[in-house]
Amino acid sequence: MENLGIVFEFSPWVLKICPEDGLKIFTEDLTEVESLPRDKVLNFLKEGFKELAVPYLEHIIHVWEETGPEFHNVLIQMYLERVQGLMKQYLNSLPEGVPAVAAGKEEGDLGEFRNKLVCFLEVSTSYEPGRLISDFPFDGLLEERALLLGRMGKHEQALFIYVHVLKDTHMAKEYCHRHYDTDTDRNKDVYLSLLRMYLSPPDVHCLGPIKMELSEPQANLKAALHVLELHHSKLNTTKAINLLPANTQIREIRVFLESVLEEKAQRKRFDQVLKSLLQAEFLRVQEERIFHQQVKCIITEEKTCRVCKKKIGNSAFARYPNGVVVHYFCCKDRAVCPTEQ
Repeated sequence: MENLGIVFEFSPWVLKICPEDGLKIFTEDLTEVESLPRDKVLNFLKEGFKELAVPYLEHIIHVWEETGPEFHNVLIQMYLERVQGLMKQYLNSLPEGVPAVAAGKEEGDLGEFRNKLVCFLEVSTSYEPGRLISDFPFDGLLEERALLLGRMGKHEQALFIYVHVLKDTHMAKEYCHRHYDTDTDRNKDVYLSLLRMYLSPPDVHCLGPIKMELSEPQANLKAALHVLELHHSKLNTTKAINLLPANTQIREIRVFLESVLEEKAQRKRFDQVLKSLLQAEFLRVQEERIFHQQVKCIITEEKTCRVCKKKIGNSAFARYPNGVVVHYFCCKDRAVCPTEQ
């Protein structure tokens, strides 16, 4: 835009007097405004009106559907900056022995911005987790770190946070539900990773230099058996059984084994029915092929076209199912024989 410099020169007084209306200079629903160079507008706002950079980014991403990773990265970083600034004050205000609430459930601005951060990390597919994770602290914001690790495909580290740090089995199950995908190699065994986290948890140092006092993770056979029973269809049966302790009793995994065997039996019955149907279809097609191959069409020197009444001769011809033969050129409608019109 040729007049962008003039806009940057004269817009500050509007932005100072009425920030909300002033921001509309860069977010108005007009083609000219939407086509403004967004990187330059963002830099302009960050330098002089930083508090407006977040609503500007939210507008171009959620309304104008901007997918550039640089904008998604910056929005996450700005959410993070606001959250970190408020988090220290929140933690200091907690009475001794009272734990912090779940991410996004805090009161006031902290809850609002942390909820925005968590939701955006969940729904956005354009940010770069590998570049952002170093911005997140090692002594807090573990829910956010787990989301970044999950987006990077590091499922065991993410599940370690949910299971052994946050001790929230519900979030661990929700995580597996979001990421499970049989068509993706790194996501198809996510439930197996959860099972491993319950049965053979790694050392706390698997998360890196976490600046928190964490107890050594303990195996949880009961939770593992619950995963086996509920999600047997999403687990590799052989790998799952190999993870179980050697002293596991058959009665403890009876429900799991019965479910697996029933599923295998149903699959076998389905395959048998499908095979029979395909065989019947094959025989039907073969019979139809033989029928059509038996039909002969003899073109003699006297054979004439039923449309133009001229001899067929050596010309290309078409034959209708009722035996009527016409020149190919005279075949105007393949579905309707000219003698039936």
